[in-house]
Amino acid sequence: MMSEHEHSDAKFWIGFFIGGILGAIVLFFLGTKEGKKTGKRLEEKGREVLDEITDKLENLEEKGKELLEKGEELKDHVVEHLEGKKEELTAVATEKLDTALAQIEELQKQSIQTTANLRKRFKNLPKKS
Repeated sequence: MMSEHEHSDAKFWIGFFIGGILGAIVLFFLGTKEGKKTGKRLEEKGREVLDEITDKLENLEEKGKELLEKGEELKDHVVEHLEGKKEELTAVATEKLDTALAQIEELQKQSIQTTANLRKRFKNLPKKS
């Protein structure tokens, strides 16, 4: 196993190496003509990419708004359609209920008539003494 001292030395050298690389990169970009040109090209390319991303985001936002509007229109259409069907179904249900009630009333009349006829027959039967 590594001792604490060896572990600290390894960290130091890794940090020293990374620091040297970063220093060289900074020196290249800030200290040389080629580095400055490369930095400007990277900056321009970065701005182009950023502009492209911004344009795409705006395009996506517009499409999202269009989809939202279409969704609202579709929702309104479905609600209107269902309300029209509701009135139609209510009218059909009311008509069927009215027909059923009329049939019940007719059955009640027939029952009353049948009951009255049965009473007449039983009244006219000869009584046993």
